[in-house]
Amino acid sequence: MSINLQLTAVAGLLAVSGISQAALTTTTGPVSFSGSATVSASGTSVLSKTNSNNNASIANVSLGQFNAANGVLTGVDLQLTSNRQQTIDGYGYKNNGPGRDASGSGSSTAAMAAIGAAANFATAITQTGGACSLAHGPTGFTDCSWGPNASTANATNATASVADANLDDYVGNGSVSASLTLPTLSATTTLSRTQGQTSGSTTNYLLEWAGDLQANYSYLLHAAASFDGSSVSNVLTLDFGSITQNSAASLNFGLFNLADANRIGLDLDSVNGSGDTGAFSTDLSLFSGLAQGGSQFFIANLLTANTGTFSAQYLLNLSDEDLGASSTRQNYQLTLNLTGNVVAATAPVPVPGAVWLFGSAMLSMLGVSRRKQLA
Repeated sequence: MSINLQLTAVAGLLAVSGISQAALTTTTGPVSFSGSATVSASGTSVLSKTNSNNNASIANVSLGQFNAANGVLTGVDLQLTSNRQQTIDGYGYKNNGPGRDASGSGSSTAAMAAIGAAANFATAITQTGGACSLAHGPTGFTDCSWGPNASTANATNATASVADANLDDYVGNGSVSASLTLPTLSATTTLSRTQGQTSGSTTNYLLEWAGDLQANYSYLLHAAASFDGSSVSNVLTLDFGSITQNSAASLNFGLFNLADANRIGLDLDSVNGSGDTGAFSTDLSLFSGLAQGGSQFFIANLLTANTGTFSAQYLLNLSDEDLGASSTRQNYQLTLNLTGNVVAATAPVPVPGAVWLFGSAMLSMLGVSRRKQLA
């Protein structure tokens, strides 16, 4: 059956109440991690030799997802609090020949990455090693070592915001993974000279990374659709009673998004009618973003051109405003019942002719009686 509703799509935000939206937060809490990666560089009869272990993995951290029962997810921040520690050591050797020194250095960068978010520590941290000396002369095979030398802790802190397009990846009952890696990790070993018989050196560079990572979730409470501004009311029945044919019959009603400063807006998406929808009309209009504490009022009419008893039911399909993670938005349904009885107008009842004759006779008799009294 067709719906005789005068529906007009209303675009834009209906911030009727003027009460601003706040935001709630929940967190996974800090998840600890620690890991390390090494690289070694060795050279034979060369002044310098560099070796890399780029994109070395330090740790994968699992972070609990957001529970959609809490509300509509509007943002995710990944908060990293950590330190990186460098340690370096080395070794040198030679056979007969001039004396020389063996030394080395290491450097690294760091990165944190998760779905839709990243933090890059692109400025390299560097640790320079000590040195050891290999004596001059026909000494035969001789070697030396230096280190280990450790750096002070390098604070590695960041907050990375997840792109809006990826918010749904953080919703569910499972977890999301964040990786901690070293995009560059290299060591360089050096000798001060290479003359003479075979000589060489080795440098070992160790990077340790430890700390905490947590996900901070921002969200708004679900909308609260109602026919009543003070409490949840999902069903409304408007009874027009008995109305005379061809007369006007109208009743007012309202839709509300119950007040809470942390609540998301409300959308009216569609209306489906059944029953005697041709006997009623309304100015009910689709809307979006009805703010918490806001309301929209409408008029329902009983069309009285035809007599009879009429009833119709309208299902109002609503949802959370189109913000944040779509998988966390909920749908709602309100039921509007309209009933009314249109009755024919009552015609005046004609007075029979005999009644008029009787009345005339009575008046005549009263006139005669009055004349006799006067005589």
